[in-house]
Amino acid sequence: MTNTDLSAHSCDACRIIDESDGKVDGRMFNLDHWDLSQERMHFKRFRSTQDEITDRVTDFAGSLNFFYIHLAWFIVWITLNTGAFGTHKFDKFPFGLLTMIVSLEAIFLSTLVMVTQNRQAKKLESRSQIDFESNLQSLVWSVHIADKLGVDVKHVEALCAEVLRESRQTN
Repeated sequence: MTNTDLSAHSCDACRIIDESDGKVDGRMFNLDHWDLSQERMHFKRFRSTQDEITDRVTDFAGSLNFFYIHLAWFIVWITLNTGAFGTHKFDKFPFGLLTMIVSLEAIFLSTLVMVTQNRQAKKLESRSQIDFESNLQSLVWSVHIADKLGVDVKHVEALCAEVLRESRQTN
């Protein structure tokens, strides 16, 4: 059933929900700003090998093992290039080659982290949409149940509106 199918409300609870937004317009909810497409399925269907590799790389880059490997690598590199073991210095101080390698690594890792964060943000948007739809279903059910039980739904709605208004003022 869509919003427009409910224009002729079939019960008191539906009329109460229509009135709860302060505008009696035959619509229970104004969902024009929500994209009700199948976003949640999008992420499962279009998750590519690239996405999996990116997630694995960023997971590893954010681990202590990554830190320890780099710490050991820097110690070995600097030790070898300061001539501590009498070896040939292939990257003399101030370690230009090391600086370039680390800079390139930082560029690639930061890009991968941003790609992962963008994908996670899209997942969160999708989850928010699912939560929103679930909340709407719960609202419709609870108003109908309350109406059948004889609860003064308008009074409860007024109390909820007051509590939400106070909550928003304190935040």
